[in-house]
Amino acid sequence: MVNPEQQLFWPPVSRRENPETSHEAEAVITQTGKRQTHAAKVLEIIIDHPGLVTGAIGEMSGLGQMETRKRLSDLKNRGLARQGQPRIWEGSGRKQVTWWPVEVID
Repeated sequence: MVNPEQQLFWPPVSRRENPETSHEAEAVITQTGKRQTHAAKVLEIIIDHPGLVTGAIGEMSGLGQMETRKRLSDLKNRGLARQGQPRIWEGSGRKQVTWWPVEVID
């Protein structure tokens, strides 16, 4: 498994049409290392508990759903996590996709 903290380059995810505040927030969270640290925390949870939905991962990590959703997107874009079939999350009563770790073969 690839450790996301060992990979220093995190590509931008803000879109050109996003407000400047989005670009600034992304720069801060990346430069301070929070993006990497949060992604590592989320990845550890999906490795230890594969098949959880975003809401459950957000609760377990203490990051909340919004931050967790962003870090799951980062992990998916890096090939470290993949989405599975949706299921109903008891916390909201709504369907959310499940998340699974991706094995990386060196």
